[in-house]
Amino acid sequence: MSATRFSALARWQWLLSRAFLGLGIVLAAGYWYLLVLAYWSANPSDLYPHPELLHHNGYNYSPAWEVAIGWGRNLPFETFVAIWRALLLVTLVWLAGPLTIFVLLLEPVASEVNAGNIQFLLAAAIVLGFRKPAWWAGTWAFVLLTKVSPGVGLLWFALRREWRHLAWAIGVTALIVVVTFVIWPDRWFGWVRLLTAGSPPPVPPYNWSIWLRLPFAIAFVLLGAWRGWRWPVVVAGTLALPVFFFLSPSMLVGVLPYLRTATGRWLAARAAAPTASAPPEAAAS
Repeated sequence: MSATRFSALARWQWLLSRAFLGLGIVLAAGYWYLLVLAYWSANPSDLYPHPELLHHNGYNYSPAWEVAIGWGRNLPFETFVAIWRALLLVTLVWLAGPLTIFVLLLEPVASEVNAGNIQFLLAAAIVLGFRKPAWWAGTWAFVLLTKVSPGVGLLWFALRREWRHLAWAIGVTALIVVVTFVIWPDRWFGWVRLLTAGSPPPVPPYNWSIWLRLPFAIAFVLLGAWRGWRWPVVVAGTLALPVFFFLSPSMLVGVLPYLRTATGRWLAARAAAPTASAPPEAAAS
């Protein structure tokens, strides 16, 4: 394809991306309108009634997450669900941009919104955690205090010696733990007992235990650190989820911001490149 055609495509990119973004927002809003959460029904005084992951415990996250989500029980259930799904869809639009209209038609993504899980929020926390200044890495606290195991992505900062980002991620997490432990030490002990009771069992349709997936997750982190790529960390976090089932691939929407950026740069570079047949004088003019 000639540079002229790439230039025309680059000019249309802005308009097309905005058009698809608008369609995606409309689709997301419609889906929100047409659309049950364990966070709302959990007993705040007994968050972990059973000492086994996934066995009758609707709530498996740290007590710190209760601080963020507990207010929802003061609302009518339908109101809380509407607010929560709106948050998920806003996060999806932010991650997918003009690709929202396509990914929302994928079953894992649509089911994720309907189920009210936190995969989109985990992906957003990872993406934001790479931003500068380094305090943005504090968003990793959300990952570490909910699903825990996707925190393997923090190896990326250690391998690349980005110590400030790593310090912020660990420091913010530690601060939240200390503050909430002072308030609710019994709940923290309950969560620790829950995590140490054994790894969650594999579930259909994949039946892949975390110990089978974790080496591949680490491999993606190593690849990303070696090449300076950030998107493999999102893939690693997805593979390192405590339980991997049909909703889990929805977290891969966190790769889309990097895909969109790379595509835009590629189009701009191709549009600016001189045609191969043009003489040096013409190319320089």
